[in-house]
Amino acid sequence: MPKRKAKILIVDDAQINRIILCELLRNQYQILEAEDGKKALEMIKEDKMIDLVLLDIVMPNMDGYQVLEKMKEQRYLEYLPVIIISSEGDTTSMEKAYELGATDYIRRPFESYIINRRIKNTLMLYEKQKKLVHLVEQQIQKRVNNNTTLINVLGHIVEFRNGESGLHIQHIQTITKMLLLQMGKKSHEYKLSDADILLISTASSLHDIGKISIDEKILNKPGRLTKDEFEIVKQHSLIGAEMLKTVPNYNNNDLLEYAYQICRWHHERYDGHGYPDGLVGDQIPISAQVVSIADVYDALTSERCYKKAYSHGQAMKMIIDGQCGVFNPLLLECLYDISEEMKASLFENENYADQAVVSKMTDELVIKQFRSEMPKEKNNESQNIKTFEEMTFEYDAFKDAVYISSQAAKDLGIDEIIYHPINYESSFFNKSTMKLLKDKIKETTHLNPEVDLKIYAQTGKQKQWYHLQASTRWNGSVYKGVVGKLVKDNNIQIMHNIQENSSLKYTYTEIKDFIEHLKDVFMVVRLIDFQKHQSAKAENDQIEIIEGNCYDYWKRKDVCVNCISKQAYIRKGQAFKLEFVDYDIYAIIAQYVEVDERPWVLELVYKTKEDIILGAHGKTRFL
Repeated sequence: MPKRKAKILIVDDAQINRIILCELLRNQYQILEAEDGKKALEMIKEDKMIDLVLLDIVMPNMDGYQVLEKMKEQRYLEYLPVIIISSEGDTTSMEKAYELGATDYIRRPFESYIINRRIKNTLMLYEKQKKLVHLVEQQIQKRVNNNTTLINVLGHIVEFRNGESGLHIQHIQTITKMLLLQMGKKSHEYKLSDADILLISTASSLHDIGKISIDEKILNKPGRLTKDEFEIVKQHSLIGAEMLKTVPNYNNNDLLEYAYQICRWHHERYDGHGYPDGLVGDQIPISAQVVSIADVYDALTSERCYKKAYSHGQAMKMIIDGQCGVFNPLLLECLYDISEEMKASLFENENYADQAVVSKMTDELVIKQFRSEMPKEKNNESQNIKTFEEMTFEYDAFKDAVYISSQAAKDLGIDEIIYHPINYESSFFNKSTMKLLKDKIKETTHLNPEVDLKIYAQTGKQKQWYHLQASTRWNGSVYKGVVGKLVKDNNIQIMHNIQENSSLKYTYTEIKDFIEHLKDVFMVVRLIDFQKHQSAKAENDQIEIIEGNCYDYWKRKDVCVNCISKQAYIRKGQAFKLEFVDYDIYAIIAQYVEVDERPWVLELVYKTKEDIILGAHGKTRFL
């Protein structure tokens, strides 16, 4: 890929000094000039592609020290190095510049070799730092994602018992993260780091975990609760907090500590009229304050067994007017600021609420586990079909250009660099693909840069499913582009068939091959016939029929309560649930299929790997 020249801003009130530096550097770098400190700050604010600043100390109106102070205050120095070039050569001047955040200090007169070498070294150092920061951010994100899988499963269990929608957990996470980000823009009072924001939004999924111990009849009562019933429900905050506090290594785990705060105090109110402890103002941890507002908003805008859903506007008015209790005035301002963005984020995919849990479990527990395990198809050269197995790419938002890996470009017979791809219909990155990618990019931030897409596209004469994984690139809060890869993925085609087709029809040969593929993904893959009390599995390159009841596998003496395979059979569709056996949690997908016109249910079982909270708390109390 062509590498752009680094951009350097020269800040000096003396024109002759700027001319000298420009002549020395213009062949190697892009050069910008500013005749005073105020102009320099304006240029830095407007142009996020500046890579380095050469700054004079002695200037009228705003000297170099004041420029450094402003850059430090506005956090530009975190990613933008500054080299001082000044005739002031005393130790005091140098010490002051370094204390204010200067990267290097060069005295005039200087040699051209020295200034070039110092600039090159500084740019290399900061480039390595940026890469290191990106790697660290990725590691933090991976740790959070590992925790998120189990936490979301547990949160969804509570939702099922509580009669809430499958999107409640996702809504709470989304609103929490948006509120915290907006709060950071408006005030530095709470001093939360990016890592804190990620942890708090993840921990928010456990806000109602204590409801697992509340009688389901009370939770799902259609009418108003009695005083005694309400007192029972109120206990969930203390019960959940106690559950979390008994988890091993609680004191050394920031995620669990935030989850404890949220679980115990998300029903507290700013004026002290909440529960369980009647905390006032900022006695309530900010994590709990934010989740409290998120929970109230989603409760108002969601339908429950005892109420209809309020509109977004009605819910906003009720919260801001104090009809749902008193909240932190700063958070109410933030809620108002993000109102429209929040509404768009939450309700864009509302029509898919019924499939939310299935999609989430499939994506998190299945597809990510096996996307690289299945054998890839080889190119069929005899048919002269243009295709590829894997493509790495980079999208530069400023140039509106896609850079494609050489081998993929060669396989497809297209250019390695595609400018304005939306107008380039013959490439893989055509109008429809770029629209999908850009829509997904809008959901990312510098805190959450990951993009994950399934794309069904045509290359040559063939249509194929591809998996697109990418990471958005940011300079501070400014979006720069995307780096990622496309992989030809037959696994997605398999999962797409399972999810999209209400009735799948196979021959016995086809179902045998299909089951063999699925066995690389799931721990159990079998066919079930309820009418004949038989099951079938692929074994030794053939379908083996097994006599007996399907629930024998779970070591039960009778049919399972809420048997999802039977549901899928009756509906001729798909069903999903979680099953608990001892201390293990299983995710099960059941799909109606027909094999040579005989009806079966295809049952897929996946065992989750996380059981920390369940194991620590004990099965009986947990259930």
